[in-house]
Amino acid sequence: MKTLSVYIIYFFFSFSAGYAQHTLKGKILNAYTDKPIAGVSVYFNNTSIGTLSNEEGLFTIANAIEGELIISSVGFERIVYKTHKESLGKKTFTFKLQPKETVLQDVMIMPDATRQKYLNLFKENFLGITEEADMSRITNLAAVYFVKPSNDKHGIIALSDTPLTIINRKLGYRVSFDLVQFYLNEKDGRTSFYGYTRYNEMADKKKYIKNRKRVYYGSSLHFYRALIGNVLQPEGYDIYRIREDTMKQQPGAVQVEVKKMDIAFTTKATDIISFDTATGLFFAKWGPKLMVQYNRKPAGKDYLAHKRFLTGSLPNGFRSYLHLQADSLGIDNYGILLNPMDVFYSGYWIYEKAANLLPFNYYPDKED
Repeated sequence: MKTLSVYIIYFFFSFSAGYAQHTLKGKILNAYTDKPIAGVSVYFNNTSIGTLSNEEGLFTIANAIEGELIISSVGFERIVYKTHKESLGKKTFTFKLQPKETVLQDVMIMPDATRQKYLNLFKENFLGITEEADMSRITNLAAVYFVKPSNDKHGIIALSDTPLTIINRKLGYRVSFDLVQFYLNEKDGRTSFYGYTRYNEMADKKKYIKNRKRVYYGSSLHFYRALIGNVLQPEGYDIYRIREDTMKQQPGAVQVEVKKMDIAFTTKATDIISFDTATGLFFAKWGPKLMVQYNRKPAGKDYLAHKRFLTGSLPNGFRSYLHLQADSLGIDNYGILLNPMDVFYSGYWIYEKAANLLPFNYYPDKED
């Protein structure tokens, strides 16, 4: 039976408390020549909001929001610009892209069979192990190359100089994922990746309403929104602080065996989260480990059981564990983590990765 341990997904994003929409207009120029650049991708990170610059380098986004605006084109350095409502709709922006300098990478040279092995590992640990992952395809997987990190004999890094294109036939998205870095530890199965994401509808989104709802309920995004809204139980969740303790057993006069065990303590949302009126943000703090119990049947559970990733007695719902890596976890009003690197997951959510992600401007009630 195949097992996975823990994973971290790092996404760079930022939404402000105000979700008012405005028109954003701008122009893209080459920083060296001041000539316009056509075909530049301009989008709000991890959303379906974006466009391309035209032959004159001009672009218009009618439904612009406050957040991270990504300006990206192959061969140029990426620009990440934080928009503010005070300037949206009131000025025309000019962005000058710097041509990207060639950086020599210590790329791993390997036989075709070995490269294919690593590409398969990358694909599984990037897309996940779900039905959505099975129905997703990376069209330019050949763009991925591998680098060996220094002082890490079990680690491997995957990079791509062009955004990866993911066709998700289950959720109806064509996803452009600008991969910054992917890391895999071959010994313990730990993975992490981060990048910038743009979602595009593949067809009439009404065809995918049911599938998107199935993925949303029971997801980490659904959980964080329930947490900050103090509606965990109505949304199907219970949470428990986990404290590690030791239990000593003394079967004989000489041998002493020490066993570590987790002790769970029932917790409420108000016990672990606070609201900062100065910033308008939420901050959660629970110690090193939090167990999340979802008491409804998630969409992917039958799939995992069929694939034998879940075996034995399968009670309703699932358990996932949140391992806090900082003093607290910042969350905005839309359930978006301020710094995803502050937490990693084990348990059920380990199987759900890029193929199960939804745009952060997705709300199931707005899809109907």
